[in-house]
Amino acid sequence: MKAFTPLAQIKVLDLTALLPGPYCTMLLAAMGATVLKVENPKNGDLMREMAPGTFEYLNAQKQLLSLDLKSGRGREIFLSLARECDVVVEGFRPGVAARLGVDFASVAQANRSIIYCSLSGYGQSGPYAALPAHDINHMGVAGLLAISGEPASGKPEYPYGPQYSDLVGALFGVGAILATLLGRGQDSEARFLDISLTESAGLLVMPRYLDFLQRGRPRKEEFMRRGPYEVFETRDHKFLTLGIVEDHFWVNFCQAAGLPELAHDPELQGWDARNREAGRIRPLLERAFKQRDLAQWLELLRAADVPAAPVHGMEDWAADPQLLARGFFRPAAEGGDAMAAMPRLPLPGMGGPAQGAGREMPQGRDTEKWLLSQGIKSQEIASLREQKII
Repeated sequence: MKAFTPLAQIKVLDLTALLPGPYCTMLLAAMGATVLKVENPKNGDLMREMAPGTFEYLNAQKQLLSLDLKSGRGREIFLSLARECDVVVEGFRPGVAARLGVDFASVAQANRSIIYCSLSGYGQSGPYAALPAHDINHMGVAGLLAISGEPASGKPEYPYGPQYSDLVGALFGVGAILATLLGRGQDSEARFLDISLTESAGLLVMPRYLDFLQRGRPRKEEFMRRGPYEVFETRDHKFLTLGIVEDHFWVNFCQAAGLPELAHDPELQGWDARNREAGRIRPLLERAFKQRDLAQWLELLRAADVPAAPVHGMEDWAADPQLLARGFFRPAAEGGDAMAAMPRLPLPGMGGPAQGAGREMPQGRDTEKWLLSQGIKSQEIASLREQKII
């Protein structure tokens, strides 16, 4: 079946680097958009150096352009490209785009219907707007670190895994762009989208924050402790997740695990009660899980209709039968490039393998093609290259 690419007629200018912006524009490209990634010819996207595989993953479907926006001619070329685009995405610190002359006001003069999305750490306004920041800073301000880590310690901890604020900010950026594209038929005015990575992370925290307020602002040890909602080690030194919220799952688990005395204990009825009694429950469950291997527990608990799942490591999660069955991971074609088979959308039938994957990705690879499309002659292109404007 042919992949569904709903953004096939959309063109995006990408002025971003590292993770948040490139992740946002990767998703747009996966939905079919033509994305023109613009890099500074002098020093390019730092992700090329930090994590080359990640750079390829994020940018394989994009057109790669080099353009010095500090030069007058480079800025002219950018604005010429912007006239033919639907969306601009930038990730500079607030104020930088204006100094370069590629901010919303400048681009909107060139293209009266442009959708201009700014992704920044704290947003375009407020006392933190101009401060330098990365994911850990955003998460700290948003309250996410305060509720991470071991509840008993009370100490905020950075969950060294995905860059939550960067990625959720990118997702909100995609959502805002899609909503604005959808509404563009109602009026064609230029639109400015101000996405704060900190506020995006804050919306992840909001359900916990409301619960915190409702419970009278308890200490972290009381607020975040969990009973049978935890990671447990099995006899073969592997790990599983147990996700018991509802009472019927608790009864099912206790009966399957050989702990029938806990199933109807009046002090363990309800989510809150089990969390209050976490200090009593967890040692009992830890001992029980050490009696069987992971595979045995999964077979037993699935048969009993208990929410349990394996904890995969980076070395084996791509082999999970569920992810393979739905095509989230696809084996690379024989002799093909594995990067093309990497998932970019968790939406079966939309997108497909990265069409540009496997090609060499030198900086500015596609610059000449796009400059020729703007009517710029080969002689001038050679001069621009000599001046390091491209």
